[in-house]
Amino acid sequence: MTDYRVLMLLVLEGRPYREIVARQGCSQRTIAKVRRVLDEQQIDDASLVEALTLDEIDALFTDGRKTVSGQFVPVDIDRVVAARVGRSKPPLKVLWAQYVETDAPPGVRHYGYERFCQIVAEHVRSCDLTAPIVHVPGHTMQVDWAGTQMEITDPITRATTAVSIFVASLPYSGLVFARGYLNQKQAAWLDAHRRAFEYAGGVPLLVVPDNASTASNQISKDSRARDVNASYAEFLQYYQTAAVPTRAAAPRDKGNVEAGVKVVTHWVIQYLAGRVFASLDDLNDAISERVEWINDRTPFRGENRSRAAWFTQTEKAELMPLPAQPWEPVTWRKAKVHRDWHIQIDTIKYSVPHEYAGLNVEVRNIGEMLDVITGVC
Repeated sequence: MTDYRVLMLLVLEGRPYREIVARQGCSQRTIAKVRRVLDEQQIDDASLVEALTLDEIDALFTDGRKTVSGQFVPVDIDRVVAARVGRSKPPLKVLWAQYVETDAPPGVRHYGYERFCQIVAEHVRSCDLTAPIVHVPGHTMQVDWAGTQMEITDPITRATTAVSIFVASLPYSGLVFARGYLNQKQAAWLDAHRRAFEYAGGVPLLVVPDNASTASNQISKDSRARDVNASYAEFLQYYQTAAVPTRAAAPRDKGNVEAGVKVVTHWVIQYLAGRVFASLDDLNDAISERVEWINDRTPFRGENRSRAAWFTQTEKAELMPLPAQPWEPVTWRKAKVHRDWHIQIDTIKYSVPHEYAGLNVEVRNIGEMLDVITGVC
């Protein structure tokens, strides 16, 4: 279902149509309609969009095919919110199933699951409640770097090297993933995402990073929309997903990823703190074992089930499929072909056709494949 509120905010931010299409999965025609409504209603500030109710947004974007709300059974929103407060929280799908079983007068229908979730989320937002954010299976993966680092120790010199821990969590099922890296640069960030997708066996509709510099630029306190940096956006587009970074100074946006970081900090980082690891591979093997322990642990959320079991039962089938070929990093370099028809990349020489001797070329490295590109046809 199209989230017109987010689209209006993105359009007001001045985002290119192409970027909005990639992030929200909508058509350019829909974005043009949003632009037209903003102009007609003289809505030129994000605060005016935030102030709109769900019914007001529906009225702005009616297309003649929607049925008025009076022809739907109203949601007992107070009951739903009350049920989601406390330790024993039934999933939204259970509450929706109970709603669907309520009596409906002739000609009056129940809302579908997605619309039900949207109504609940809108109520929480408009009332500024601290009720849990609504999550839908397969919709969101939240990612961040843990605040506490680990370390590896050289077995000869005893010198230590800091290791950053990447954490991903699926908030609906609670499944977590973690892996160590020697830095928090773009290559590590993207590799960690790829491995998280492969661990889950699929791709979520959206990725929600905390405001790491490898994810977004120009964080603004006043807007939900964020500027996802180009390398990250290109990577996510390869997996047919998109990123919506958390809002600055909006801690409720970050609850589940911080919960994932917290459980990894306690049961991985602190649990392994007394052990000495000679290499990053050794450390990651130990991290992997602890992650499996976390995901297989019972009880979870007060019930006799594990994160992994709940994920398999309710969420795995909702993820989008992985691409046939995994993403691989792309690097570009310039080189000159020597008189012996070789180019040198780092310390390794590669041969090229002899007619290219003396030419300046561009070298593209994708995984283990090297392409040499010239302007000569």
